[in-house]
Amino acid sequence: MRAYSEPEGFEGGAMAAIEGSGFGGRHGLGQVREMAAFREFVDSQQPLTNGERATLVDQAEILVRDLYVHLPLKRAMHAVDPEQRLRLLRQRSAGATDREFHSEFLEIITGLRDLHTNYVLPDPYRGQIAFLGVLLERYFEDGQPRCMISKVAEHLATDATLIEGALVTHWNGTPIELAVWRNAAREAGSNRAARIARGMENMTLRVLATSLPPDEDWVDLRYEVAGGTHETRLLWRVFEGVREIVADAPDPSGLVEDMQTPLRYQVAVDARTEEARRAKKSLFSGKAVQEEERVAKYDGVPRTTAALKAAGLIVTSRPDDLTAKIVSTSDGDFGYLRLWTFHMKDGEIGEFVGEVARLVEFEMPPEGLIIDVRGNGGGYVIAAEFLLQLFTPRRIEPEPAQFINSPANASLTRHVESMKPWNTSIKQAVETGATYSTAIPLSDPDLVNMVGQLYYGPVVLITDAFCYSACDMFAAGFQDHDIGTIIGVDPNTGAGGANVLGHSDLRTMWPNGPLKALPKGAQMRVSLRRTLRVGARAGEPVEDLGVRPDIDYEMRRRDLLEGNRDLLDAAGAELAKGKVRSLAARVVAGADPTDPDLQLEVTTGNISEVDVYVDGRPKRQAKTSDSAPTTIAVPFSRSVERIRIEGFDRGTHVASRLLRFQT
Repeated sequence: MRAYSEPEGFEGGAMAAIEGSGFGGRHGLGQVREMAAFREFVDSQQPLTNGERATLVDQAEILVRDLYVHLPLKRAMHAVDPEQRLRLLRQRSAGATDREFHSEFLEIITGLRDLHTNYVLPDPYRGQIAFLGVLLERYFEDGQPRCMISKVAEHLATDATLIEGALVTHWNGTPIELAVWRNAAREAGSNRAARIARGMENMTLRVLATSLPPDEDWVDLRYEVAGGTHETRLLWRVFEGVREIVADAPDPSGLVEDMQTPLRYQVAVDARTEEARRAKKSLFSGKAVQEEERVAKYDGVPRTTAALKAAGLIVTSRPDDLTAKIVSTSDGDFGYLRLWTFHMKDGEIGEFVGEVARLVEFEMPPEGLIIDVRGNGGGYVIAAEFLLQLFTPRRIEPEPAQFINSPANASLTRHVESMKPWNTSIKQAVETGATYSTAIPLSDPDLVNMVGQLYYGPVVLITDAFCYSACDMFAAGFQDHDIGTIIGVDPNTGAGGANVLGHSDLRTMWPNGPLKALPKGAQMRVSLRRTLRVGARAGEPVEDLGVRPDIDYEMRRRDLLEGNRDLLDAAGAELAKGKVRSLAARVVAGADPTDPDLQLEVTTGNISEVDVYVDGRPKRQAKTSDSAPTTIAVPFSRSVERIRIEGFDRGTHVASRLLRFQT
């Protein structure tokens, strides 16, 4: 493609011919259709009948009017009236085409600005991903936003000048920032940062289960590379991704088998973000997929070779869920843990949290740890809240959740065993007039404190506007328990503060309720219980507000091209301000039925004294020295289950270690 000259992009008043992009080779995406062919395929399918449309609208009205926990908040913050719009759709849908009906339905639900509450289109849209083959990301230069091609799919054949680092200036003739904002305004993000992030993602990658196909068959890009201005055409194409993200997970590890709230009823995930994440991996991370397959051959046993350690990489048994490595910054080397998701597709929550615990205790350097949750759309609440205990001596208080008080929720909580604790307060609302039920945690407080602290260095958390749902809860818990500093590349997290349930799950658990089967594979999800902050922000909702970082960071060009280089330097500078501590303990003598005392050897770093608790009761205090281990005699009997050691630095609680014993 040539560089432009005056008049730019035109020859004799007509636009220069633009060659469309090709996509081929062994891409592993299955059947790939160009947009025109996909649209023709959709139009050939049997449309919804008027009765099926009426069923969809009726069921959506029940969910929104009777069960939707955020309805008062959304009416106030976004000035929406979804009930009236649904009534109008019911009346006007008879003469509409399928595309017009779906478009209006999606617009009503999107207007709630809630990625938990959505309409999942029926076949043939379900599972389909529309893509251009490039990824567009934003950075800042002299305080001004810039849009850059950050990734190009390996199998995309297009203009040779369209490379990673190309600066996009126009999108179908529209200045790029205006195009981004216009697209963002149509997105369901709860706040401005979330809408911009999701609007930009939707410009190059679209999950068709929750977004209709683009109107255009191609996109014309104008961009700058090496001082030259170029233009190219990218064709929209469609492939089939994952058809269902939120599914039941048995958790074969058994970690949560005794939880009062079953796993499928405590999901907090933005299914669209999770589906988009997996699609990006298929399109842009072929090497990562190959590495996942290679690690799988280890039969699930995590191994770290000397060569990988030398390169700063750590092989993990959960490569689809997390990445672990050592990163070098201007202030030294630190651990880096990228948590891609809290939704384990194999249901192995116990294996996931166990692997994170292993990594932070044995693989991460003590000088400091960077936890990066950008792009994490959430998942299982217990998976997110369980991890918090690993990084703090404080007892974790899981976020409580509330229903909106309504006759429907009174009936639901009366029939579903795990929801009965909320029922009394919902029934009382008839007399009290309260809007919401009592607030009860979804996660078992004892479960999210069963391991205790394992990492004692300073910790930094990196967030963005794609952090949603259970990831919002993780970020909120990190902040509410004062675990460390949050660095945000966006002003807020995605602000998804709810436990989400699907229409089909509600029908199953509530067989005598008002819900009916949806036609042709369509689905709906609803925010059923809202979550609240704890600690200094106790009672503050997560929805719409999200988590504001302690430090705002504007992404830079070389962050996108050189593996977050400047961002990691900023995190390293913050970690360097912290104090590295250590607290280890082992039994050196005792635990014999004839010996009333247990001899503990406690080794510390930057800790001046410890308190020892036996089954929750204080038993010993001791001064410690960082130069040598301290031996402490602790009363012990065969019935003792755990010993907890609390470390202090001149009166400030700074560390904790939990020892468990089998009785």
